[in-house]
Amino acid sequence: MSWFGHKSTRASRTVRAAEIGSTSSLSGWLRHTLGDRGVQLRLLMCLGAVAAMLVAVEGWRAPQTWRIGDRPSAGIDDPAIAATAGGRRLVEAGQVIDAVTLQRIEQIHQDHGSTQLQRLARGTTVVVLLVVLMVLNGAWLIRTEPELVRRAGRLGVYLVSVVLAVGVGRLLSYDPWRAEVIPLLLTVVVFAIAWNQVVAMLTALSISLLLTLSTVGTIGHFIVLLSVSATAILPLTRVSSRSTLIKVGFWSGLVFVLVGWGTLAVTSSEPGGVPWQIGVLWPAVRGFLWCLVAGYLVAGSLPFIESAFGVVTDISLLEMGDVSHPLLQELVQRAPGTYNHSIVVGTIGEAAADRIGANGLLVRVAAYFHDIGKMLKPEYFIENTTEETRSRHEQLAPAMSTLIIIGHVKDGVELARQHNLPSALIDFIEQHHGTTLVEYFFYEAERQAGDDPDYRTDALESSFRYPGPRPQTREAGVMMLADAVESASRTVSDPTPKRLESLVHRVTINRLLDGQFEQSGLTLTDLSQIEESLTKSLIGIYHGRVTYPEQRTA
Repeated sequence: MSWFGHKSTRASRTVRAAEIGSTSSLSGWLRHTLGDRGVQLRLLMCLGAVAAMLVAVEGWRAPQTWRIGDRPSAGIDDPAIAATAGGRRLVEAGQVIDAVTLQRIEQIHQDHGSTQLQRLARGTTVVVLLVVLMVLNGAWLIRTEPELVRRAGRLGVYLVSVVLAVGVGRLLSYDPWRAEVIPLLLTVVVFAIAWNQVVAMLTALSISLLLTLSTVGTIGHFIVLLSVSATAILPLTRVSSRSTLIKVGFWSGLVFVLVGWGTLAVTSSEPGGVPWQIGVLWPAVRGFLWCLVAGYLVAGSLPFIESAFGVVTDISLLEMGDVSHPLLQELVQRAPGTYNHSIVVGTIGEAAADRIGANGLLVRVAAYFHDIGKMLKPEYFIENTTEETRSRHEQLAPAMSTLIIIGHVKDGVELARQHNLPSALIDFIEQHHGTTLVEYFFYEAERQAGDDPDYRTDALESSFRYPGPRPQTREAGVMMLADAVESASRTVSDPTPKRLESLVHRVTINRLLDGQFEQSGLTLTDLSQIEESLTKSLIGIYHGRVTYPEQRTA
């Protein structure tokens, strides 16, 4: 194998050249892209979402936009009484719409039906609007969150959630509830927890726009919904406690009141500004209560959200980090040395992750479980043996010993799945060794191959490497280094600060040159800060003590 991979043949180069030629033009690129079954499936899902959204908003019919408490500046006429009663109107200019009047307005709206052509034109316009929104959102998601679009399951969950939010929001938008803010907040908060704040904000923009156009149709309502969504999304960088979600609901409700009052004041036609009447104050108070309800609903359903979206919050991490967890109890009984190693790795890894702005709590809890696979064969790992215990590897060939050592990763993944650990922690178990080399047994196999030609084929480097994958996140990269330096520090006979610093640097450089951090997102600056943190932690662990004089016996 060359430095740049396998050497290509003339036939393979010809095939690749033909593929490049076929996709160089727009028509060729379209044929190549649309010919992919995965792309076809995702396009069908998007078209289905557009159709479902059209039905949810009843896009072929103009919405009735008046609500209880509204004050029509131009008034509203009733066709049944317009020509009688001395020109009396259904609602005079500036008069408040009550429940009885609203029923008559809705009846007039239903009676004033549109023609088939008008419904077709309106429906077509709404479809174009939905397609434009879908394209813009899709283009942004492909650039910022490609995994969401690449996996059909995740994309399906995203599309269904948005359609349900708009459909349920429209049903709740009618009087006396006016609770469309509840499904909006539920959706965007869940997206902020499950994915990130950018996805949540982009979704909030689309849902707010669709809810506004399909209900009251005023710019003030759109501003209120978008402001409330932004207030709920911004604090959700991490969910450290359930009270965080309650606070999000409270502050969102407060913004609903302030922004709603502000937009009403700006758009009001009253010469004296917004009147202080119960009909004006109640919608604001009601919106505040609905925001608070949304916060409580998300806090109560958080375990189901984590399970459905495969995410883990700080709340769950704190619960799993309890040493009374069944897996950790079994680990401390069957492999106490591995348990102690895991606790130390979690301690120093958390400090290093916090140093670079990563999720230190995730690193600490993942470190507790990263070596649980060793409990199935604890006697084959050095931390669980004593000076009196003979090493089991002395009776095995290097290749067999390597299979046992590497096997603890697969065993750990199976144990984690049996105990329903979240996928985020399982990823750490798979990635904490990356594709590194089991150096001790590889060099032993090389030595044997040099002494006996019959062993020459047993010293292939690929047979002595972990299967991977390499660390895919910054946190996984931090734990790989923490795990490696903690293990290596046990071999230092005199762990002085200088030796520990040299050890950490050597391990970091070896992993860097081996390409273990290429997919983790760690920068050279991050690695330098991680080195400093790990060195400081190890010096603290191996600190010296004052030698006390022996006490004299009486």
